[in-house]
Amino acid sequence: MMMNKLRRFLADKRGSLAVAFAVSMYPVMMMICAAIDLSRMSQQQARLQAALDSAALRVARQVADGKLTGDLNAAVLKAVQGNINPTELVNVQISAVMDGGVIRVSGTGMINPMIANILTDNNLQVSGTSAATWRTRKIDLVLVLDNTGSMASSGKMAALKTAAKNLIASMQAVATRPDAVRIGIVPFDTQVNIGTTYKNQSWLSYSGVSNLSASNWTGCVTDRDQSYDVNDTTPTTSVPGTLFPARQCSTGVLASILPLTTDWAAMNAKVDQMSPSGNTNVTIGLAWGFHMLTPSQPLTEARTLATEPDLERIIILLTDGDNTQNRWTTNGNSIDARTDLACTNVKANGITLYTVRVINGDAALLRRCASQTTMYYDVSTAAQLIPVFQAIAAQIGQLRLTQ
Repeated sequence: MMMNKLRRFLADKRGSLAVAFAVSMYPVMMMICAAIDLSRMSQQQARLQAALDSAALRVARQVADGKLTGDLNAAVLKAVQGNINPTELVNVQISAVMDGGVIRVSGTGMINPMIANILTDNNLQVSGTSAATWRTRKIDLVLVLDNTGSMASSGKMAALKTAAKNLIASMQAVATRPDAVRIGIVPFDTQVNIGTTYKNQSWLSYSGVSNLSASNWTGCVTDRDQSYDVNDTTPTTSVPGTLFPARQCSTGVLASILPLTTDWAAMNAKVDQMSPSGNTNVTIGLAWGFHMLTPSQPLTEARTLATEPDLERIIILLTDGDNTQNRWTTNGNSIDARTDLACTNVKANGITLYTVRVINGDAALLRRCASQTTMYYDVSTAAQLIPVFQAIAAQIGQLRLTQ
């Protein structure tokens, strides 16, 4: 009897199988939990990095705008805490320093594991670094805008006005200091209308046109003598070729220029005044945009890099057609050569140049003219002008991460 019971006990494997199964499942469960914790670590690492990037940009903007109050570390920590889940990432530590024009940020945080002692404490720590530039940026921006007759078609002038006003509003939004952003406007056809305010300036020349004088001049100028037509040489009476030839306005509707200003209402009013008429001379429009951004005569409102090292000078040049007429010729190739030279001189002076082609015009010329290929925009419908100008405004106004 006893021997039979012993044999049955030794033959019964049900209990041993259960024990073996439980033992074998333990490492599997540990591996699953470890995998989950590693996934959580990866997720929280990404969230901490995003929070550090956002905090660096936010605090850099506050510093640039003169709005940072209190401790730098406290400001960064507050910004980081607003972008993380405190129940997932605990014991967050932040370090922030100003290094010249850069704010450098680093941070660490801890994740509570699902099962204790699966990983070491060091492995449960996540960390990240970020940096953002800050500057008291100042921007002088000139809109050089085609006002020729072809802008009357396909809704182009209406779209241009809307796009220009939206850009002005965007620039006003980033102008957190009174003089942070100034904008000038240069409407052009074959001439530029500088207005009769300058009628007695020594840099104007009334020669070459019979019966033209300061008393009856309507405010327009044509190209200077070559090669002064494509550069910013200061005019002087001792060198007649440097003077600006006064002419009667050929169309009678060309809006006058608006020199650099912080008067936002005046900018919008100038845009409203624009009316399409006449032929196209891109060179003269660009030349006067150039003059507007340099402090020598004829226009003297420009700031200089010597006194404003963080100044950014920018031209947005828009046209919807080929060059058709300048002071000397109606040969498009000849006029294009003058435009090419003007573009080269503008960029050599450190001015950033965006170009926008609206439906028609010499794409290759405008692409060459831009400071970078990414700063050339080809617009196939008038409606696209609005998002294009918004994109340019965003590029001009943004802060960039440096790390």
